[in-house]
Amino acid sequence: MNELQKVDKLQIQLDSFFLSFKKELELCSDIKSGDGIIVAVSGGLDSMALLFLLNALDNFKLTIAHVNHNLRENSDKDELLVSDVCDDLNISFNAISLDPAKIKKGESIEQWGRNHRYTFFEDLSVNNNAKWIMTAHHANDQVETILMNLSRQSGVSGLRGIGKQNGKILRPLLKFSKNDLTEFVVRNKIIFHEDMTNTDVTIPRNFIRQNIVKPWQNNEPNIIKGIQGSLAHFVEWMDSLDSFIKDMLIPKVIHSDIQFDIPLKLIENMPNMTKVRLVQLLLESSEQCLWSKHQIETLKLFFEKKEIGNKHHLLNGWQLLRDRKSILGEKVMNQLKVDSVELVPDFPVEFNQYCYELVLIPKMDHDSSQNQEFVDWSYLKNQKLEIRSWLEGDTFQPLGMKGHQKISDFLINEKVDRFTKESQSVLTANGKIVWVCGRRISDSIKLTPHTTETVILNRKRII
Repeated sequence: MNELQKVDKLQIQLDSFFLSFKKELELCSDIKSGDGIIVAVSGGLDSMALLFLLNALDNFKLTIAHVNHNLRENSDKDELLVSDVCDDLNISFNAISLDPAKIKKGESIEQWGRNHRYTFFEDLSVNNNAKWIMTAHHANDQVETILMNLSRQSGVSGLRGIGKQNGKILRPLLKFSKNDLTEFVVRNKIIFHEDMTNTDVTIPRNFIRQNIVKPWQNNEPNIIKGIQGSLAHFVEWMDSLDSFIKDMLIPKVIHSDIQFDIPLKLIENMPNMTKVRLVQLLLESSEQCLWSKHQIETLKLFFEKKEIGNKHHLLNGWQLLRDRKSILGEKVMNQLKVDSVELVPDFPVEFNQYCYELVLIPKMDHDSSQNQEFVDWSYLKNQKLEIRSWLEGDTFQPLGMKGHQKISDFLINEKVDRFTKESQSVLTANGKIVWVCGRRISDSIKLTPHTTETVILNRKRII
């Protein structure tokens, strides 16, 4: 391609924008000379600028990733352009072609494309042992994102905009405006293709770009830098709040990737927004997402209600429960099973996030524990053993008691929260409950001096 011959690498290395980019990249302390980088290149102005900037650095092992979304008639020409540039620069080129017919009902085109892009980038980074993934997001993208988040009323979190770094994803052009990139590309005669869908103002981001940001910037040339300055203040304010929560509150919360327990005494005198942010940070260990105004407001209403047993459903299966002394959070991994499962010796079975097993052993003295009970096998061996969820009206004879007790009363006495009650399982022998799993066996199956055969009831969490 004749156009490619006009791009002078030495000229780029002397360009003032290149020198600013190089300095900005040096601020990323984790990036080292020789690192492998997956560079997302669409063929548009922004990503072609990033490609030639990185190539001029001569510091990294570059792998180019191109996604053909097949949403435009000329998308194949974009792929060919990027491929030819990579051939000319002797850089590895990789591409995938997507099928828009596979977009699921209710899924936005933007989210569909994003999911496929980042999955492709991640796979490439693993296969090429690349430490980083770079995209060409710039300051105008940042402003557009903030305005979109404001329109969605996503709260202070939305004012963070796009992060310069998110794990292995780096966005080294965020400091620079679209005008900066355009001037660099024109000066250095870098070829690119214009995506004509960028003019389609029915797409929300394009509407903001064409009808708000561009006219605003034409009237006030420094508006991008002004918003960037305000953004820095927003981020500093939010980082201060997050630092307080992470240092002073989260260490006092029992939490894991699937559960948390917030003591009410810890948060009772705090503003609702602090409570909301605490929950957001607790969920960030498993997934990050931007909350809408509706999600934030309904969570604030949950905190205002004082009734014990009040429940609230959060994102992606998370739910909250106001208990006597705590706000409990739990991620429901799977729908709870309704049907029972049969339990036989030496054949583990799974039921509602636990694995159960019967293990026959010689008779001896044993100390039982919460998830491991030693019981009399002679009572159980000729009966059908099943694991099932407990039901209202169920009763059993707790170890050490002469009479029977309702399971519901037993769980209340054990101070079991409502979340755990819903998933509580029992072991039955010919329909009779002999073990409230993980809590108490029936007096009828305890070991006695007359026991000749012993079996272990094992229970282990599988998530």
